[in-house]
Formats: sequence, structure tokens, C-alpha cells
Amino acid sequence: MLRLVDRIVEVTAVLAFAVSSLLIFLNVLNRYLVLGVMRNFAKEYESFRSTYTAIRSAVGNVVITADEIPGYLLVWVAFLGAYLAMRREGHISFEMLSDALPQLGRQILSGLNTCLISGFLVLIFFQSVRMIRVSGATEIETAEISQGWFMLIMPLGAALLLVAVVARFVNSLRYQDRVN
Repeated sequence: MLRLVDRIVEVTAVLAFAVSSLLIFLNVLNRYLVLGVMRNFAKEYESFRSTYTAIRSAVGNVVITADEIPGYLLVWVAFLGAYLAMRREGHISFEMLSDALPQLGRQILSGLNTCLISGFLVLIFFQSVRMIRVSGATEIETAEISQGWFMLIMPLGAALLLVAVVARFVNSLRYQDRVN
């Protein structure tokens, strides 16, 4: 079941990154090619002005949100990436203390670590739900999209990370039981 969730998260993260990259590319294209090169060309050649105006209008309507939405999508990529890193044991960890402890001490330390991280993630979950209720209906500056759609990653990410933390703890207990 978690492999399916991992796959869905991977696809969603890649999609968010791709959309963000595309919007940034369009913004750069608009800024340098349309508003730079093509504008200068239209100033010199009057016959090109109507074409320039049409291109500027078409591209300008798309890239008006290109400054704001990629930033919001980056938050999605970060939370989804944090989940994937947690599932793959990719976060930085310091194991010198746990390696120096006996088996029971390692299990206690691992349980304490899981409880602390889980408590923090539960706090993030409930506070982000509260934040969405308060200001989630507010639209972003450049488009008629509610901020709640972009804020949704916080409780979703907290829940995903909580599942990953608990799964990691359960797997470590199972592995330790097999080793003994």
C-alpha cells in the first residue's frame, strides 16, 4: 500500500516541479524575448507591431501568474520530497549515540525519536488545518485560485510524513527482532 502512495507522491512532485519550471521558462521567455527582442523589433518595423501585440497579449496572460505560482508549487515539491526522503531513509541522521547504546537503549531512543517527530507533525497538521480554515479562501494575487489549494500540502505532507515515521519505526523494530 505504501509503495502505491510513494508512486503517487513521486508523480505529484514531478508534476508540480514540471509545471513550476514551465511557468518560470515562460516568464523568462516573455521577459527577454517578447518584451526585449520582439519589442525592439516592433519599434523599428511598424508592420510587425500587430504581431508583437498579439504575441505579447497571448504570452502575457499566461505568465502573469508565473512569478507567484512556482513559489507555491515549490512548497509542494519540498513537502512531497521530505516524505520521499523519509521513506527512503534519505534524511541526515546522527547515529553515534544510538550505536553506542545496547539494543534496549536503541529501541527506547528510536521510540522517543518517533514520538517527538510524530508530536511535531500532529501539531503541524492541526495548525495548518486551522490556517486553511482562516485564510484558505483568500485568492492569490495574480489569479483566481484560493490559497487553500496551495496550503493543502501542509496537512497532507504532515500526514504523509507521520505515516512514514511510524512505518520506519515499525520496520526498525521488525528488523531488530530478526537480527536477535
